[in-house]
Amino acid sequence: MPQFKSVERLSLILNYVKHHSYPSMSDLLTYLTDKDLQPTERTLQRDLKTLRDLCFIEIKYNRFHNGYCIDEESKAEFDNWMQVFELFNTARIINETLVKSSGNIDYIDFDRTTMRMDPEILKDLLQAVIDRHVVQFTHYSYWREEERTMVLHPHLLKQYQNRWYVFGCLPDGAFRSFGIDRIKGLQVLPEVFKPKMKRPKEQFDHVIGLVYEGEQVEEVVLSYDPFQGNYIKSQPLHASQKILLDDEKELRISIRVIPNYELEEQILKQGERVKVISPEWLKQGVIDRLREALGQY
Repeated sequence: MPQFKSVERLSLILNYVKHHSYPSMSDLLTYLTDKDLQPTERTLQRDLKTLRDLCFIEIKYNRFHNGYCIDEESKAEFDNWMQVFELFNTARIINETLVKSSGNIDYIDFDRTTMRMDPEILKDLLQAVIDRHVVQFTHYSYWREEERTMVLHPHLLKQYQNRWYVFGCLPDGAFRSFGIDRIKGLQVLPEVFKPKMKRPKEQFDHVIGLVYEGEQVEEVVLSYDPFQGNYIKSQPLHASQKILLDDEKELRISIRVIPNYELEEQILKQGERVKVISPEWLKQGVIDRLREALGQY
């Protein structure tokens, strides 16, 4: 599909400019040609315009270095868009494979724990976020074990552990997240709201998961055995992750986050392969939960 090729070019351009020092137009054209995309200079200029207008990523020409670079103010958007492009490129690969033969589906095994949800609800919620429309829906709470009708000012759609959530503000001013797979009877109301957060995504910059209440960012230090450390290095626990020690005995990292329930869950699920070094209160909390878990046996 032409759309897939366009997305592939955009992601390749971003990656190449980021990892090469001031590449020229000729460098970019040669690189894309080697990838069998056969671009023209006009196509490349159009792609740069698309990145600027659609993705808010400015790739500027630096006359002093005679090459292109990503503008400093655009770097905040880079990782977000690379994730989007990765999804598109994965879909492209799967699409090309299945077009060759429907039998090829036997060679692809998708994660079967992915939550099923109505895609129309996701679509309507996203549009409500964009247009700033109040929504009303019925939501089932696992915690309360009951359904409740909610009115929400939706600010953001967020994915976490194969689930989609809508994050927004309740009439009483409290911010909450709701699992979209447990939403039914969605109504997009004509009422328009004024967002209380200009950049709601930033509320999750210092948390793992969904619970961001609390204001104190702390340094959390964790020690992994070398085996588990390989996974933590290849897929960091958090964007702030720094390696403090990496040898044959342990991988020790630090992250700067607001400690929450989801952080404890990430620690606990790695069992004996991880140890909390600090803060002390978090270490003690994990010890208490491990003792409680042991009591189940």
